[in-house]
Amino acid sequence: MSLRSMIRGNLFGLPTSGRDDWKLNKLTLAFCGNIKRYEKDFRNDYFEWSLNPFRFSIVLSILFFGVFAFLDAQQLPELKRVFWIIRFGITTPVLITVLLFSFSPFFKRYMQAILAGIMYLTGLAIIIMIIFAAEVEHYTYYAGLILIFIFGYTFIKARFIYATIAGWSIVASYEIAAIWLSNTPVEIIINNNYFFISANIIGMFISYFMEHSARRDFYMRRRLENEQEKVQAANNALEKRVQERTRQIATANKDLKKEIEIRKHHEKEKTKLEDQLIQLQKMETIGTLAGGIAHDFNNILTPILGYTEMALEELSQDSTLRYDIEQINGAATRGKDLVQQILTFSRQVDVDKKPLKLDEVIKEVMKLIRASFPSNIGIRQELDAECGTVLADATQMHQIIMNLATNAFHAMAGSEGELTVRLEQIKVGTRSIKGSAKIQKGTYVRLTISDTGHGMDKRTLERIFEPFFTKKEVGSGSGLGLSVVHGIVNSNNGTIVVESEPGKGSAFMIYLPQHSESYVSQENAAQKVEKGKGSILFVDDEKEITFMGKRMLESLGYTVDIKSDSQEAFLEFKKDPAKYDLLVTDQAMPKMMGTELIGKLKEIRPDLKSIIITGYHDSIPNDAMEQFGIANIISKPLILSEFSELIRKVLEKKDIKKAS
Repeated sequence: MSLRSMIRGNLFGLPTSGRDDWKLNKLTLAFCGNIKRYEKDFRNDYFEWSLNPFRFSIVLSILFFGVFAFLDAQQLPELKRVFWIIRFGITTPVLITVLLFSFSPFFKRYMQAILAGIMYLTGLAIIIMIIFAAEVEHYTYYAGLILIFIFGYTFIKARFIYATIAGWSIVASYEIAAIWLSNTPVEIIINNNYFFISANIIGMFISYFMEHSARRDFYMRRRLENEQEKVQAANNALEKRVQERTRQIATANKDLKKEIEIRKHHEKEKTKLEDQLIQLQKMETIGTLAGGIAHDFNNILTPILGYTEMALEELSQDSTLRYDIEQINGAATRGKDLVQQILTFSRQVDVDKKPLKLDEVIKEVMKLIRASFPSNIGIRQELDAECGTVLADATQMHQIIMNLATNAFHAMAGSEGELTVRLEQIKVGTRSIKGSAKIQKGTYVRLTISDTGHGMDKRTLERIFEPFFTKKEVGSGSGLGLSVVHGIVNSNNGTIVVESEPGKGSAFMIYLPQHSESYVSQENAAQKVEKGKGSILFVDDEKEITFMGKRMLESLGYTVDIKSDSQEAFLEFKKDPAKYDLLVTDQAMPKMMGTELIGKLKEIRPDLKSIIITGYHDSIPNDAMEQFGIANIISKPLILSEFSELIRKVLEKKDIKKAS
């Protein structure tokens, strides 16, 4: 590390300008600049957590001040009476008075001045005893001043500026006493000064670093609290939007139901066709609403997830800030998952159905569940490996099991319980299954997930499959999990049955038609962060996203220019078309869409590689990749591992499938 970079960052642990976005007065350590408003709050916080250590140190001071009285009696019996008057008649009563006063509401206002005062008073008492001891040529009492400095600069929690004033006042008082008020030899004065001035200077640095560290921790806690408030506000805003969209959907459904009743009454033979049409209209309505939510909220989540991922890459495992950063990242991830659930629920997704052995999927999910479940909740698996296969999508089955197991965990949280997962073959005739409508005759694979939790009442059972219905606290769930499960089961020609009683747990039984073919599961390789080299032009109309993108890409080794205006990006590119290896642009931007920007830049430089980032894929034409020569499309919010791998592959000209 060069001397210049060391001075710019951190010189032997001392804070220097330009290191962080916070500023302190280098003499008093008070907050200044745009964070000056934190000073009063810091002093209140410092008082609260230093009060008990201060009281404890005063008790120790009284104890040691009294214990050393026996040393007076042994070493200087002729001065015992004078020294004991100083110790027990003056200093100890003052310390006891201060200790009692610390329980008064007025103590907070005068605490630092009092700390400096008692530090000086106890030091002055030692100095007076030094003068008396010097008259009988006894010069060891100077050592008591070292204890005063230790207590004053550390244990009693005096702030740096107050402790420093008191410390140097003690030094000045000793010099006056030793030179003008006693006959202390010069070599003794030099020797004593060497020790307690060294102790005073060391104590100053310790006090300085202690207060500096306390202020930094306070400032970082405040910043984390502000970020957590932003995440909570974003979640609250999303909940509010969902509620608004739900009311609109409810109104639309009411109108649609009236239309269905009229058509059923007049044209019974067209009922099935009308049902399909109405369902399509509802899904289109929900899809439109969900698309708006996805676009807005993904723009909010992108910088939050990006910065927290980069912060976690830099923080060590034992950092005191890592837990708080993980909480912010977890809250943002829950918001990302909520958007994905809304989109899954609102539109017909093409899935790849194949013959599937459910026992293999269950075992895979249970491995993940076991790691996250506490030890007081047992997991029992009763899986019939010979029950046959079902024709389904492995990802959807994974989602069903994970949702139901997670709900079971929440139902048993805080107490001992047992999660039971049972898989078996069952043959059904033309009859009604308990708690459900009739299903067709045939052989089914039945998946049962049951728990010993708090159960549900009849009213709750009637509503559990409604979209957005949840009894969890705000921020703990979206209310879409069971509605998604219900939709997946129906799309696979299956039936779901629920049995539950308050206090007796719940059981979810899923019937899926049996299929005779086999299925071999494939594991997805875990992604990792890929670094590389190259020059990238990053364009997004959200400035926070461009700043985050620049930080993210530069951390991977790339050179990055950012623009928040597509026209400005076009003009910047025209200045030096050969400068950039890759264009990364948002799709939905004012003035010029992302695809349009790519088209114009390719007119100048046809071989330019490009990637589109979007919060809503429906905003991009289906043939955009072929029409504009786009290398890939990736969804917001950006995940560092996925984004880094995609860029590396694009720059290396590898074949890539469309990112989801």
